[in-house]
Amino acid sequence: MGRVVRAQQTYKAAAGATVADLPQILTALLAADNDVRGSAEATLRNVARDANVVPALLTHARGDPDPQVRQLAAVVLKRRVLGHWPRLPRDAQEQVKHILLDGVVKEPVGLVRRSIADVVSRVAKATVPMGQWNALPEFLAQCTQSPEEAHRDVAFVIFASLTETIVSVMTQHFATLGGLFQNGLNDGSLKVRVAALRAVLSLVTNTTGEPNEVKIISGLVPQIIATARNAIEAQEEENAGLAFEVMDELIESQPKALSGHVPAIVSFCVECANATQLETTTRRRALDVVSFLARHKPRALLRAKLVQPLLRSLCPLVGEPKEEDLAGEDDIDEAREEELQVQTVAARLVDLLALKVPARHVLPEVLQFASQALADGAANGEGDAKRRHAAVAVLGIVCEGCAEGLQRRAPEILPRVVQSLRDPSPDVRGGAAFTLGQMAEYLQLQYDFPHMHRDVLPALFAVLPTEPDKRVQERMMYAMDSWLEQLDDEVAPYVEPLLRISYIALDSPDARPQVKEMLLSACASAAAAAGGAMHPHLPALLPRLERCLTATEDKDLKPRARALEVLGMLVSARGGRAAMEAHVPAVMAAADSGFDLDYSELREYGHGMYAEVAEALGEAFAPYLPGCVDKAMTSLRLDDGVVYDSDEEEHERNGRRIAGLPGGDSDDDGEDLSDSDSDGGGGGGNYSIFSGVVEEKAAACKAVASYAHHCPDAFKTHIGAFLNPMGDMADYMHEMVRSQAHHALARMAQCALRAAPPPSAEAFPIVDASLNATQRAALEDDDRDAVAAAMESAAEVIKSVAAIGGGGIRHLADAGHLKGLSDHCLAVLEGRAPCQEGDDEDHWAEEGEQPGEGGDDGDDPEEEDEEAELGQIVLEGVAELLPALAAVGGAEFAPHFQPHFAALMRRTSGTRPEGQRSVSYATIVEVVRAIGPAAAPVVPLALPGCCREFAAETAGLRRNSVYCAGVMVEVAGAALTPRDRLDVARALIPLLSAEETDRGVRDNAAGAAVRVLAADGFAAAKDPDAGAALLAALLAALPIAEDFEEAAATYGGLVSVFADPGAFAVLKRWAPATVSLFARVVGDEYDKAKKGWPGKDGASKTVDAGTIARMAAAIDALTKADANVAEAAAGMTREQAAAVA
Repeated sequence: MGRVVRAQQTYKAAAGATVADLPQILTALLAADNDVRGSAEATLRNVARDANVVPALLTHARGDPDPQVRQLAAVVLKRRVLGHWPRLPRDAQEQVKHILLDGVVKEPVGLVRRSIADVVSRVAKATVPMGQWNALPEFLAQCTQSPEEAHRDVAFVIFASLTETIVSVMTQHFATLGGLFQNGLNDGSLKVRVAALRAVLSLVTNTTGEPNEVKIISGLVPQIIATARNAIEAQEEENAGLAFEVMDELIESQPKALSGHVPAIVSFCVECANATQLETTTRRRALDVVSFLARHKPRALLRAKLVQPLLRSLCPLVGEPKEEDLAGEDDIDEAREEELQVQTVAARLVDLLALKVPARHVLPEVLQFASQALADGAANGEGDAKRRHAAVAVLGIVCEGCAEGLQRRAPEILPRVVQSLRDPSPDVRGGAAFTLGQMAEYLQLQYDFPHMHRDVLPALFAVLPTEPDKRVQERMMYAMDSWLEQLDDEVAPYVEPLLRISYIALDSPDARPQVKEMLLSACASAAAAAGGAMHPHLPALLPRLERCLTATEDKDLKPRARALEVLGMLVSARGGRAAMEAHVPAVMAAADSGFDLDYSELREYGHGMYAEVAEALGEAFAPYLPGCVDKAMTSLRLDDGVVYDSDEEEHERNGRRIAGLPGGDSDDDGEDLSDSDSDGGGGGGNYSIFSGVVEEKAAACKAVASYAHHCPDAFKTHIGAFLNPMGDMADYMHEMVRSQAHHALARMAQCALRAAPPPSAEAFPIVDASLNATQRAALEDDDRDAVAAAMESAAEVIKSVAAIGGGGIRHLADAGHLKGLSDHCLAVLEGRAPCQEGDDEDHWAEEGEQPGEGGDDGDDPEEEDEEAELGQIVLEGVAELLPALAAVGGAEFAPHFQPHFAALMRRTSGTRPEGQRSVSYATIVEVVRAIGPAAAPVVPLALPGCCREFAAETAGLRRNSVYCAGVMVEVAGAALTPRDRLDVARALIPLLSAEETDRGVRDNAAGAAVRVLAADGFAAAKDPDAGAALLAALLAALPIAEDFEEAAATYGGLVSVFADPGAFAVLKRWAPATVSLFARVVGDEYDKAKKGWPGKDGASKTVDAGTIARMAAAIDALTKADANVAEAAAGMTREQAAAVA
């Protein structure tokens, strides 16, 4: 150090310095004094322009007695050598190579040896591809056989940096490299094994994928696992992390090399994840490998029969305590907290398995674990809280991926989860609340179990006020919000307890903003479901919302945004305009003021509130519209991202410097002295989206759609301004914005058509823009939700064009929209759309593999013809668009429907998920209905399978299949034989009885029964046996109780049946019962009307006025025609008689 101090005192920058001055320059570069180092750097830049600096630096790297100077000379040489290499004579180049290799072998200090090795790598990358250093690979191979550990280690270090170069120019050496690396992985020295592991990572990264190369890499896998295990046993867990990195690379780039090794990899990784003595990072990295495998090659896990044992290991980990529970919440860096959690990674992996693997492989194992863990807890008192926490939480985690199976088991699962809300452990209570929220969000329980909320919400309201743990409180509020959001008319009983809890938080100055935000979100859900039930509470609610809307501190802005959401829902709810009209100016002003603050979420919810007010006011919103559209345009044009250098480039420039080493970007001699070709360098830029901008743009798109739909006369002048910006949003980087932009384009097109209907061509540019955006989405978009939104929007546009007429359909045909969209529908049905490209690119079947291969014993997915779920949501988009196309084509569409029909029928196979089958039948029936009799030939092909679904486990599928069967019989007419109709009638009778516990299914069966009776000129009704039996079962199932969308078809169809003389003659003895039914229904509807039946649209669970009038007229006609009917009519109550009159 004395020499460094003297240099610090005496060294001065010398303008005329030469390579002879390198000793002083290098010594000064190691000085602690910044001024001394700065002078040395300036001098070195001048000296380094001389090509003689290469041999001079090499001399110091090999001969200086100070190892620090030797290392620094090697580091500088690495950065300078290639710039001067072409200027060096050939003999000087050979001398440099010889000295470098000598240094690799003879340098005694490890850090210096590594730096010399870096120079070797740099020179080799320039010379080996040109055939100018062919001796190097052989030299390195000899080093790997050296008895000296240091020689073997540095050889693999160089191999790691040179593998790409050697493999790319000398592919014949791949086998040799594989053998050397395998020996290295078996080396007696852990240090050498780790160096070899780094070389293997480079080899895997650079292989071409040729079968011989894959075979060689496959042979290395057991040694990779063994090296990782040895590193862990030696307590060098960081080196084990390198093995996990190699495994990740294998899964992503060379999955075929894993053949036969997947069980060993998974077993080792699970063993590490369960080893609580290991560092959290190691355990998480091990789970990351399995997650990578599940994401990219789920079928590999299936074929190796690993899913079930994997779940048995993962489920308990879901209940493992998080870092903040172990170290104290305040001791954890919040920015890193999530990445540290073994629990979080395990939960995500379970979720991934549920999404990527058919549910039948996942759900039984999860249910068994949860059932056993909860039973053990009940039997042993408090028992193991971690296992109980895992049990309730894992049920929520798999809700999305195993929705169908969980929906069927909900009646037995949900009570146990609700009971866990009172568990002594806060983790268990929080897990139970999370799972209740997930069940509401994904299982659609409101359809099959419409009264289940009565078990959940009262329990949540009971425990929430006394819950002491703030995290559990938040999960309970999430669950409450999720369940309230699913309700409609039934929300009324929960309004008062919800507001009571909300008032406590809103009135307390100590309540946390997160609590206020979540409670206001729940209030918004309740208002959206049945805002009319909240209007009586406005005197107490509005002042509290006003306090939220005047808050300006950062912590209060999220609750302020939620308060805007509540106001918007109150205004747009049924009766909201009357109840809130006096407050609308203040409400709009409150939203406007939020745009003055630099807070994206306030702007997002401001757009949302404008949209709700526009819905409520309609054209009366016109005075507010100019300001609102200006704000929407501003949001659409927001700058939303910034491209910046990759982390590696920043690291290369700034992080890998030795004190005093000149940076690459400070050189002024024009040479590229950066480490652009070194390990980890380069790479593309990263893209960052400013926080909140995506949601704000999506909200602005949604608001524009609302303006175009609800106040079209006022908005029509703005269509041109939004045409291009909204088209840009349809191609935006985020799927949420794209989805909303498609809806907005459709509403704008409908607005334009209303303002300038065909034959005027004025609306066609926006119509074309909307439909072209849909076609682009179908061709390019990889997000299923966005594609589904695009298809649904296109269906709305086509329906509007068809409804207006005037040549619009001809324009759609001439522009290629009809054929193009039909082709895109077919691509989706056949699984060829870009958005259906699964992460497992072979969709459960690898190229060239035949069913039964792979070592399975009969449980292979190929043998069962069960594919991964390709996304029901996009099929639902087809279910909207294809019938719209069929409707405009009519009978001419029938031949074009044949390939679509074939693809749909393949999706009705019993091995397909129930949801997919349900959507497929629904699509078939709507297309058949749209085409009409010309589609009748397909009915006999589809009807048998549809009838088989009458026995489906899920009520939703039974409901849809019953409806579809009825419509197909109705449309097919004479194309069906009497025997076909009789088969359908017999299949319907059990569904009309009390054996069918789901009222929605019974209502749909009633509609189907009427359609069967009326089909083909009331043929079934005129059959004394079939007609009588079906009508008797039908009358026993009525009146409609749940699915009032079937009311018009059912009651109206019955009126038609008894109006036909032939049918009346056969079914005459049921006329009195039918009249009594009509009187009861008319009376009930009259009573609902008097009470002001709730529901935002005013039409939920009611029979339309036209059908009521038909029933009243039928009562009058049948009473006059038959004495028995007259006697039955005389038995009407006074209220029923008044209603009929």
